[in-house]
Amino acid sequence: MGRVEDNTFQIPDSSVSSHHCEILLKGGDVIVRDLNSTNGSFINGQPITEATLKPSQILRLGQVEVRLESDTPAASPKKVLDHTQVVPQGIKMDELGKSPRAGNPGFEKKSNTATKWFIVGMIVVGLGILVWLIMTLMSV
Repeated sequence: MGRVEDNTFQIPDSSVSSHHCEILLKGGDVIVRDLNSTNGSFINGQPITEATLKPSQILRLGQVEVRLESDTPAASPKKVLDHTQVVPQGIKMDELGKSPRAGNPGFEKKSNTATKWFIVGMIVVGLGILVWLIMTLMSV
């Protein structure tokens, strides 16, 4: 499942990654495997990397929620309400702390040491050229 057309099940929503997750059938189980998506995959609000999705549970991909429904009739018929909703702002900051990727921010501040040495070197080379030009002009 994902946003782009080459997915078996396309979800054209900007909060869904290009290739967001896989849905696998293992026996009678429906397995959801997140494919390192940007906004994560959640079952009933809990972040998952791989988990079993059971009937009536909500799978959230980005801001899109879908519910797995069973085709077997329930023992006691209940009125089924449409539980689909758009999550207004993707994942919340407190959910990021629960994410398995929370310990690895992905982006770290780079050291500016190499840039500083490059600038110092260029200044030294520039001053050397300036001194050479002055010496050359004075000897003419």
